Amino acid sequence: MALFPAPRIRLHEVLERGKAATTTLDVYQDGVQSIPVSGTFTLLDESAAVVIGPVVAAVAVSGQVSYAIPALSLPDTLSYSDAYLIEWVITDAAGTVYTFRRPCALAKSRLYPVISDIDLVTFYSDLNSIRPSSLTSWQNYIDEAYIELIHRLRAEGNFEYLIISNQNLRSPHLDYTFYLIWKDMDSSGLGEGRYLQLAELHRKNFEAGFKRLKFRYADQEGRVEDPNGMRAAKAQIFTSAPPPIYYRRW
Repeated sequence: MALFPAPRIRLHEVLERGKAATTTLDVYQDGVQSIPVSGTFTLLDESAAVVIGPVVAAVAVSGQVSYAIPALSLPDTLSYSDAYLIEWVITDAAGTVYTFRRPCALAKSRLYPVISDIDLVTFYSDLNSIRPSSLTSWQNYIDEAYIELIHRLRAEGNFEYLIISNQNLRSPHLDYTFYLIWKDMDSSGLGEGRYLQLAELHRKNFEAGFKRLKFRYADQEGRVEDPNGMRAAKAQIFTSAPPPIYYRRW
């Protein structure tokens, strides 16, 4: 038996100021989704002041806990910040109470991925012929690759919702998606080693592409950081003296 329940928190939550949103929580234990008997939702700002709640959350038959945030609860008077916090308090069937916290941002807008199945088959026209019958699309792989890309961006100090040239993320997103697809197909015993080679090729392409990745960056009001240049996704590390004073880190 698992020692602890595991909330499935995959990304930093991003809420848009002035817009309604539904936020959810799924909790697993021993490979099975837990079905709580009740739950509450609270949103805290960067100073730990309560913005919403605690309010009663909905619990679906599947066990998913959710709360629909009204647009009026995220007014323009709230400050933009990456340091908001979502707090779920869940009670399970045994009466045990758990508190799960998820980091959250209040932003002007979200960042959305720009690839779909049609982009994948542009590179490999026969890709759908090897898709398992249990799948209707490659969306799960696209989503997982996007999550990895966002984690990489954040690890380098970037806030993804401030990126305004999302098309620049297309190539690394494609490469990591193909890496996941071909690695999974190889683990299924298909391709006689060829799929593993393709997986490694795309993994290397992703790593190299991320090192070169640049994009336009703006503040929460939409003002572009550098109208004449772009920010590098990967932080630059100098082993000797940095460039002259006019240097700016992108």
